[in-house]
Amino acid sequence: MPDEASRLLHSQPNTGSSLRYESIPRPPSRTNINSSPGGRPPLLSVPSTSSIRSWKSSNSLNDQVLDSYMKHTHHDHNTDSLSILNFELYNKLHQKDADLADNRGSSFNLYAYLAYYVPILNWLPRYDFKQAFLGDILAGLSLALFQIPLVMSIATSLAHLAPTSGLYAMIISAITYAIFGTVPILIVGPSPATALIYGQAIETILHELKYLDMSQLEISSCLTFCLSGVLLGAGVCRLGYLDNVLSRALLKGFVAAIGLIMIINELSTELGLDKLAATKPHVTTVEKVVFLWKYYDHAHILTLVISCTTLIIVMATRYAKDVLVNKYNKKRAIYVPELLLMVVVATYLCWDRQWDSKGIEIVGDITPNNSKSSLQNPFDLLKIGIYKHVFTTSFLCTILGYFDSTTAVKALGAKYNYNVSSNRELLALGVINFIVGVFGGLPSFSALGRSKINLIAGATSPMAGLVMAGASIIALFYLLPYLYYLPECVLALTTTIIGITVLQEVPSDLMFYWNIRGFDELATFGIIFLATLFWSAEAGVSLGVIIAIVRIIKHSSRSRIQILGRVPHTTAFRDADALIEESFTTFQKSDDLDEGEETGPAIQEESHEVDKFDNLVAEIEEIEGVLIIKIPEPLNFTNVGDLRSKLVRIERYGSLLVHPSQPSTRDMKSIKSIIFDCKGMKELDSAATQILYEIIKRYIEIDRIRVCFTRVSTSAKCRDKLKKSGIIQLVNDSFGDGKRTMSSSELHSLSALGSSTLGRGFFLSIDEALKAIDLQSV
Repeated sequence: MPDEASRLLHSQPNTGSSLRYESIPRPPSRTNINSSPGGRPPLLSVPSTSSIRSWKSSNSLNDQVLDSYMKHTHHDHNTDSLSILNFELYNKLHQKDADLADNRGSSFNLYAYLAYYVPILNWLPRYDFKQAFLGDILAGLSLALFQIPLVMSIATSLAHLAPTSGLYAMIISAITYAIFGTVPILIVGPSPATALIYGQAIETILHELKYLDMSQLEISSCLTFCLSGVLLGAGVCRLGYLDNVLSRALLKGFVAAIGLIMIINELSTELGLDKLAATKPHVTTVEKVVFLWKYYDHAHILTLVISCTTLIIVMATRYAKDVLVNKYNKKRAIYVPELLLMVVVATYLCWDRQWDSKGIEIVGDITPNNSKSSLQNPFDLLKIGIYKHVFTTSFLCTILGYFDSTTAVKALGAKYNYNVSSNRELLALGVINFIVGVFGGLPSFSALGRSKINLIAGATSPMAGLVMAGASIIALFYLLPYLYYLPECVLALTTTIIGITVLQEVPSDLMFYWNIRGFDELATFGIIFLATLFWSAEAGVSLGVIIAIVRIIKHSSRSRIQILGRVPHTTAFRDADALIEESFTTFQKSDDLDEGEETGPAIQEESHEVDKFDNLVAEIEEIEGVLIIKIPEPLNFTNVGDLRSKLVRIERYGSLLVHPSQPSTRDMKSIKSIIFDCKGMKELDSAATQILYEIIKRYIEIDRIRVCFTRVSTSAKCRDKLKKSGIIQLVNDSFGDGKRTMSSSELHSLSALGSSTLGRGFFLSIDEALKAIDLQSV
């Protein structure tokens, strides 16, 4: 390959969507290929009716750049028979690029590599304390004031653990994510949805005899260790792409059910029925609703009054904040810590008015010394049995938490142009939850709501999370004793408020799906919502995963083959069953020109338009004796079966729009030739190759139909399977069997049309295949 040709391969200027005609070199001189610089070949625009292949079998590619270069190459008799379309040369150049990459090891930046996986090495040395620190301090303190009562409520009300478990998780998550996280303003902490599943799992396990000697903290730690193992394994195996599996409707259905369950779970505490509930166990959500219906008249009046009054005040404050921030752009309103004020005021009033002596339940001593927390050993061999028992629950929590987390990551990454890696996020979450498990904390994932608060409060970097962690550590060791008189009903209200907030987001999504007639998404939402609400959170997640997998399998196993027809007066081919406006417009303009009509914005009669469109449909569907089938996708074991069944429908009806229950309307004897247009069939697995061979063999040997291929992929693996399976030989051997003896000129024309690498039954375009068929026809 000459130096000048190599320069064309690797040094084309970037001028947008097309190459500059002036950049075409003069005929190159012969030289060594190894002298060309490394790089990637330019992106060449090839017509939709053509494919890339050797220039030997074609006089034109309908592209000025390619045609001009090929013309120079053809006229240079001192060069090898090589061109920019030579696949062997292309592979050699790629191998040289790989060798050059291996030789760049001496310039490898180890610090940059480490900083990629440990982002704190990137942002901390560049942190601007003068410009960013004040905003991060305010954001971190605001988050701490909001998060502390929330995570305490999540731990006690949902997971049935000590309040310190929630605080440990929040502190560890903030510090660890500042080190390994990729989104600067993202906040990671205990998740209400996973905490609810934890609570249900812990209650179930504690009722089993062989686990009676285990504490709730030990069971929670085992769950978290399993969860972190799944996250780390997925990150190492680079499975971050799986975050696209669950649809938004599916997640919303689960989250809505969780929000309602959170509200129902706290009603007994807010009504002062905890002591009565302890004597009448009720586990499921339905049982809890029945319990409340039966014993609502036993509610403690003062507890009910405190709960209702506090809820009204807090919700009114939140509404006012929302109006001030969003409508009047008063960003400072975000700093009002309504949840913390609720806790502080209720604790003071309970102490001052001695509500505990009037039957109000208080949280008591919740300091770390009284919570009986201890470090857990994840590698204790005696826990293998409990690990096996809780793995399913941990796996479901991983799925739910990660997909909830990735929603926040993608939303923030897309809006603020962060470099987000799903695999690195998996590793970061895995490390976070492993450390959390050592301290007996709750599983932690990122959340969009908390991150938005962080952003509005002025955060610009992970330093805000570190400030929040520092403030939480102070609260954990020095402020918890002052919450001795905190009413349990007020702490439970924190969870209720979060549940109400979650439910507020649901109606807009449901209305959107209803307006666009998205009944499939509404059905998915309803199924997941009801399963989670009336069965269990685990059942909801399991059913959601099953639905997602079924939908993916259905989508991937559906073949998208098309019946092509020529658009009248053009050289374009389109799907005959799915005409688009482009096809009709092209036909209309060509027809108007033939009739000498003006092509301006003249208004035509509606009946004339309908007649012309009907004529187009009739004309585009009928190509005499020839059936053109496009395979626009890779063929594999999942969709090749559907390909076979659709081919049968095409044989019977000539269309895919006719229901298979109808009587046949087409005789296969009328079909003399079949053209398989393979643009898009870039891959072909073994199962699909076998079935494709059987289909072609039946057409050729039994139905006596001439079969040819166009625009076959240049993939070496794809062509190798076509060759070794015998498909190429079968097609080439049968294609030359005409019903008459052709002249030498006709044989030469037919040979020129065929592909030089695959044989006479393979063509550059559909037009070439039709010309070859005409040459062989009687």
